[in-house]
Amino acid sequence: MTFSIDNLYKPGLIAPLRLAVAGLLATATATADEIIMQNGDRLSGDVVRQDKGQLQLQTAYAGTIAIDWDQVQEVVLDEPAAVLLDDDRVIEVAKVTQTQDEVQLTPPGDAEPMSLPPERVEIIEPEPWEIGNGYRLTGRVNLALQDETGNSESTELDLDFDLRFRRRWHELETYGQLEYDTTRGIKTTENWTLLNKYTRRFPKSPWYGAAWLRLKHDRFADLRLRYLVGPSLGYRFSTHDDMRLSAEVGPIYLHEDFYDHEDAERWGPGVFIDYEQDLLSDRLQFYLNGMGFSAINGQSKDLWVSWTGLRVPLIGGFVGSIEYEIDYDSDPAQATKTTDETIRLKLGYQW
Repeated sequence: MTFSIDNLYKPGLIAPLRLAVAGLLATATATADEIIMQNGDRLSGDVVRQDKGQLQLQTAYAGTIAIDWDQVQEVVLDEPAAVLLDDDRVIEVAKVTQTQDEVQLTPPGDAEPMSLPPERVEIIEPEPWEIGNGYRLTGRVNLALQDETGNSESTELDLDFDLRFRRRWHELETYGQLEYDTTRGIKTTENWTLLNKYTRRFPKSPWYGAAWLRLKHDRFADLRLRYLVGPSLGYRFSTHDDMRLSAEVGPIYLHEDFYDHEDAERWGPGVFIDYEQDLLSDRLQFYLNGMGFSAINGQSKDLWVSWTGLRVPLIGGFVGSIEYEIDYDSDPAQATKTTDETIRLKLGYQW
């Protein structure tokens, strides 16, 4: 039989079609999580995550929406979900009910519900690395290469990378930068920087502890190796997805090994700033990363290095950026300028 719109009106097809549509609707409803709001409204979809005072709900009609957690009365889950508590325990639940005074976690089956203060519940549907099961590795690699021939013969290579390893409360970050330039076959720039940072977050607190090791080599500034090492105490002013701002301060030990100049070592306070802001609905990102040091023993010496830029996501994980770097040394080894300024156009890949 050839199918057409007219066939829909045949008596033998109406009942089966109604049953099929009803079955599909019932299946869609049965497989959805249900959110009951404090005002009695009901929403259905798939619970993605609850964290930082917001519940992420994926819906078929509005994509993923963010709901203020204090406006939610109950979450009824189609399939059991994991809930992370502040003592690192992970509880499997089928329903979460909250009032002003407590949160009630109902396990699947006939087990008795568990009542807890609201601040004890950290995350609903945590990632594996957030509960100490596995890890998260993110990174970014940027490359800028210029090869010029003719009246001017020069080659410039700028390479940098940023890797971050995270597992529960522990995070390790490594940042590296290489600059290598030649003009008519003669080396004119040779410097590299390697920064390593370990961070220990504190549960339910914006405070965290960190330890730094920063290495720098600059042949044309007579610097064989400079290293700064020390602990710091940090504070996260904002951890929202669209803005991240943190600052740290701590005692730093500085040692400088020169080719011809006399070696030096100093102590003093150090300050670190890390700021990222998403603009234009994630289509543009502003960032500022900086570190400062001021010696309090021996000969006076102040250092400041920062990277400020705009980053634009492209396609397939690729990203373009324009960056301004300033590197200040109040007491360089040779009779050179105290400040180096660099502007870069970079193409990179992130994951």
